[in-house]
Amino acid sequence: MITKFGKRFITSYLANGLNFGNKDIAIGIGSQAATVNDSDMEFEFYRSGVFLGSTDIQTNTATGVTTYAVVYKTTLPTDVEGIISEIGVFPSASAENTDYSSKYISSFEDTTSWRDENDEQPTKVSTPTPKIGSSYFSVSAPSSQSKSYALDTLFDLSGYGVEDGMSIAFYQSDLNLDYIYVRFYSSPTNYKEIRFAGATSIGHKIIPKQLSDLFNSSFSSSGVTDFANITKIEVGAKAKSSGATTVLLDGLRINDDYKYNTQYGLISRSVLSQPIVKTLGVEMDIEYKINLGFL
Repeated sequence: MITKFGKRFITSYLANGLNFGNKDIAIGIGSQAATVNDSDMEFEFYRSGVFLGSTDIQTNTATGVTTYAVVYKTTLPTDVEGIISEIGVFPSASAENTDYSSKYISSFEDTTSWRDENDEQPTKVSTPTPKIGSSYFSVSAPSSQSKSYALDTLFDLSGYGVEDGMSIAFYQSDLNLDYIYVRFYSSPTNYKEIRFAGATSIGHKIIPKQLSDLFNSSFSSSGVTDFANITKIEVGAKAKSSGATTVLLDGLRINDDYKYNTQYGLISRSVLSQPIVKTLGVEMDIEYKINLGFL
């Protein structure tokens, strides 16, 4: 699917000679069908530069119909691991490629820096198979209670707006999950919280939320949270009164949606009919073909 932003980019490229020399292929774990209105991947987890582009022009001798396509190729390095279910193409040079661009907050694979109130690390879990990396970290909360882990880190949210978004990927193990919450602290007592409601089914989930739910959140401590100077991020799960819950966290990212430049965004996106498994320790070549609807 060539997106409407991709169509605008290609048109401007032909008219004005926009720099399209460098391109990236992005891979993700999203499964929502590709549409012309897509402005981003559903949940991107890695990007790799295109090192080869070629044309694919073929004429059907029986019908006389000629089809036109371009093919881009990249190589995923040995340290990338995940189950690829969506692929997209972006220009490498983005006018919005600033400190407040879309970015990962955590893949939850490295548990060494996360601690609970007892200074204990979360448990690593590798079953069922994670979508990103080789393991999740597990958060288990008793009935009607919550459990959380915190990471001391410096993070600046001040450049994002209410139209930007945050997405979390996780595996829901039961139907007792009330919600997952993420708190951003600028001091030991001042924080704002965003909540992702539990689903009505078990399995892999991707939930997006607008940052208005964070900035305008009523779930906060007393005082004012300084979004330019976040010093700690806390992630937790709250169980319903129906029983204990366990959540396996896979990834958390922030998405720069509001300051979206239509000439430097997602050009094309495809959701795969069969996911591609990228294993650790092995390079993998990806070829992405875009059919052009010339008559």
